[in-house]
Amino acid sequence: MAERLLEPMTLIFNQCRLIDGISPDPRESCDVVVKDDRLVAIENSKNRSTGDSTVIAASGYTMLPGLIDCHTHYVVDPWEQDPFGLVELESDAAVILRAARSARIALEAGVTTTRDAGAPRQLNFTLRDAVEGGLIPGPRILAPGMAITITGGHGYRFGIEADGITELKKAARAQMRDGADVIKIIASEAAMLTTAEAGVEELTREEIEMLVCEARRRGLRIFSHAQNSTSVVRSAQSGVDSVEHGFLASSEAIGVLKECGTTLVPTLTVTAATLEQSNSNEIFRRRILEIRDMHWASCEEAIRQGVNLAAGTDCGMPGVYPNMLWREICLLHERGLTKMKAIKAATFRAAELLGVGAAVGSIEPGKQADLILVRGNPMDDLSILRDVDFVMKKGEIVHCKKNIVAL
Repeated sequence: MAERLLEPMTLIFNQCRLIDGISPDPRESCDVVVKDDRLVAIENSKNRSTGDSTVIAASGYTMLPGLIDCHTHYVVDPWEQDPFGLVELESDAAVILRAARSARIALEAGVTTTRDAGAPRQLNFTLRDAVEGGLIPGPRILAPGMAITITGGHGYRFGIEADGITELKKAARAQMRDGADVIKIIASEAAMLTTAEAGVEELTREEIEMLVCEARRRGLRIFSHAQNSTSVVRSAQSGVDSVEHGFLASSEAIGVLKECGTTLVPTLTVTAATLEQSNSNEIFRRRILEIRDMHWASCEEAIRQGVNLAAGTDCGMPGVYPNMLWREICLLHERGLTKMKAIKAATFRAAELLGVGAAVGSIEPGKQADLILVRGNPMDDLSILRDVDFVMKKGEIVHCKKNIVAL
């Protein structure tokens, strides 16, 4: 069991600035009261005596909801040059040890919930269950098992390959049988890994519609890796909950996302990180730079058209580390979201997308006590989110720097 750093029945954060995930502006001088695993009250600040409570001096800090990363691969090691090859070669035990490191780092960076985006051999189920059972520290994980792809399609090295309606249906049902919380499908090639002009779509409209029906039959949500316009349109019109990446989506395709109410998880961090790591290969660098510019433009168009956005990093890809959600938030702001909307993309909007909004994603009485503290005001500088001083998940203090003082 992860060690509890403090074990009060009631914990009061005194005189913090509060970004609650739902209000349009921060609230100053708040006292936030936590009892056991629940947020029980938000009050105007006052002088506090400890009594039966533990009081945390939070003046100068901003409290936010625990952050939510909607697209991660913790079982893939971002510190390795060929993380996919490594996963294929290593034992399950070695992969899980690496994944446990990523989960811990993410948690200490303020990520209290994540949606895994596919893992070989369903190892995300193992990681999820280890975290949930208190064996290792990490965010709560919504896991799809293996991503569903066509034979030889994107992600085939760590997905489940299936072709045609019958095989795809069996693949989806197998993930649900084995414990999937959500379904991940691969609707297109990966633009950065192909020489095709705009990637290649890999699932038909009929196939995606069937997979959506299968997920809904079990009450699950479904998300689609879709990078070019055709795959984005097919996915949205078929009823998926979110489209991931959308690197090459046209203005018309973005309009379909808006029309269908489909959330876009743009994963801006992965193209930025890939570009930074491409210096040794000029041809590859030019390709990534071109894709990065199209990616930026598609995200800006989504913001202009008012598409719902949620934050996801694609952690696990080379150079995309588990503590990089702050960077995704900053990149969303740079593309055109206000600072508050960028934060909401990693809190309230993300929780709504994942179907966990009743429990987490905002700081409201009655919700689970998932929260973080950062020194300063993110409304002045979003990059302060890279240095999280305090993390609480379900009322348990899982990360606490020495400068956080109990009165």
